Amino acid sequence: MNQIVQWYEQLAERDKKIVQIASPVVVLLLIIFAIILPVNNLVSDLRDDVKDNKQAVVYLHQQAPQSSGSGKRSFSSLTSVVTSTTRQKQFQLARFEEKKNGEINVWFDEISFDKMLEWLADLENDYGITTSYINISQTQEIGIVRANVRLVSS
Repeated sequence: MNQIVQWYEQLAERDKKIVQIASPVVVLLLIIFAIILPVNNLVSDLRDDVKDNKQAVVYLHQQAPQSSGSGKRSFSSLTSVVTSTTRQKQFQLARFEEKKNGEINVWFDEISFDKMLEWLADLENDYGITTSYINISQTQEIGIVRANVRLVSS
């Protein structure tokens, strides 16, 4: 710092005035080009990113109802889903009856209560098939029930 002061002291009066005028201008330019412009560019880039992300969110919201992203599988008939899923779970259907309004009644003479609830949850989660009516009666064996279930496709 002493060297700068000595250098300034050795200058002629006219040169001292130039340094006095030029110094604030140089400091101002340094602040502008070293701090303000980079920060401004960074803020501008972040705004562009936010704008792009907002557009992506809007696009995804528009596309969501059209896609089958809910995890529900499509199926041709309620009967085919019921028969195939009961076969997979190795359930014995006593009988089933299709209704005209798109519902199906399913009867089980003996079925594990827990496994039946698991099957019904799978039908709802995987296919969107819900129960509109359930009638359960117990049997002599613990955990085994007799059931009548009415299923409807939602």
